Amino acid sequence: MTSYEDVRQRIERLPVSRQVGSRTVEWMTSAAVIGVARDADGKVEIFLRGIEVRPHSSSVKEASEYRTVYRDDGSSFEATRLVLPALSHFDQVAAFVCVELLRNGADSDLGRAFTLTEPIIRLAMEKLTLSNEALLGLAGELLLLEVLCRQAADARVLDIVSGWHGWRRSARDFVLDDTGIEVKTTTGFTSSHHVEGVHQVEREQGGDEARFLLVSIGLQHAGIDTDNAFTVPSLVERIKTRMASVGVSSLVIDQFIARIAEYGAVSWNGYDHNTQSSESGYNVPYQTMFFRAYNMDSSDIGVLRSEDVEKHRHVVDGSVRFRVNLSFHGAVSVDNPVEGANQVAYLILNN
Repeated sequence: MTSYEDVRQRIERLPVSRQVGSRTVEWMTSAAVIGVARDADGKVEIFLRGIEVRPHSSSVKEASEYRTVYRDDGSSFEATRLVLPALSHFDQVAAFVCVELLRNGADSDLGRAFTLTEPIIRLAMEKLTLSNEALLGLAGELLLLEVLCRQAADARVLDIVSGWHGWRRSARDFVLDDTGIEVKTTTGFTSSHHVEGVHQVEREQGGDEARFLLVSIGLQHAGIDTDNAFTVPSLVERIKTRMASVGVSSLVIDQFIARIAEYGAVSWNGYDHNTQSSESGYNVPYQTMFFRAYNMDSSDIGVLRSEDVEKHRHVVDGSVRFRVNLSFHGAVSVDNPVEGANQVAYLILNN
């Protein structure tokens, strides 16, 4: 029986495909039913060769496809393809999935083995989704932090970095003076976002918050040579450089790096800039599609508010989840939202 350790080591040694559309496939057994490869972006692929398997769960359906697979040697085969991200800990997940498929008899009855293994695959895919969402969220918050540090006077840089609270559980992603800021990042084409409670769309009641902004950022994957493309590691380096240029101590900079590693710890393993900055999974190039700041105090913004929830005395405030689409009817008013990264930074810094 093929062991987990053997499969994991073989996956770790997989070469990144030399070109898009073909790859080097490593078969787990001589039956050549379960294969693994690493695509040109470094993502781990699991191939289930033979009949098309039909997932029952939506998360596995979205992550799989039945297709012709072309190998580097020019040969091809038909297989169901599952894709995991290019993050190192997913090598372990891929190994576990492969071993479970083999343990459930994939070499002799792929359909039955897949049915028995799908609950494990589903958990892996849901973890994948959370990790991708966390990386996207981190990219958006660091993008705002970088532009704020770049636009701010030297004396304010440390306060701005200290005002980033998104790395931990907090009511606000940023608190700068009396301004609270929530950052929502999407790969969609509109300012449409999931909201985890009404506190994410309204100013804090009875506190020190005099202004509340929701910053909506749209990102899309870009080619590494695309003008204005950036990655999470490159944003971190820019912020570090800016901090050092104004005399922030190395100890404080190290603390900032440690906080980044804690970002989204509930849903993923985090990003350690000191050890993972060269990993392909974290060097996903993004480019900005839109960058907007909505003043959520405006009465023209029609979202659920605390008073709406309070009318329903049997509804628990913190349990309310919903989606907002702030760009559904275009601009709220002439000056709301403010558009553009530099313009948003100016708005925040010049209260």
